Amino acid sequence: MISNATLRGYAATTYGVTGPDGTLLGLRLGSHSPATDRLLRQLGAASLCCLNAWNPLSRRLPAARNMAAHLRLKRDLAARGLHALAHTGIPDNPHWQPEPGFAVLDLETEKAIRLGETYGQYAVVCYRRGETADLLLTRLARR
Repeated sequence: MISNATLRGYAATTYGVTGPDGTLLGLRLGSHSPATDRLLRQLGAASLCCLNAWNPLSRRLPAARNMAAHLRLKRDLAARGLHALAHTGIPDNPHWQPEPGFAVLDLETEKAIRLGETYGQYAVVCYRRGETADLLLTRLARR
């Protein structure tokens, strides 16, 4: 089950999305991002969902295990034919490490939640053009 500290950690994170030109855009939970709206319009997409495979169930793992899971997620997204941009969760807390992942374009929220669960994540962050970034909890967060 997800702790209140973990929920606060999600809220105190910038979800950085790297555009095709290398520009880094920052999403914050509950906030609208005109820059992300422009990127989505440019890419012909309506939404994106930020997923990662690092530190399943919020338990720190060695970098090699995290990277192996990250590469499995990358292969999984490619095998499903999903278009993904680079993503990095950048915590406000300087004692926490940034976590790389993928900002998947036009992924249905239920599919994003299921992928998050597959990789041991408590939540995914989704953003729809013109709206705000939302934290969507997986079933793992409620166990």
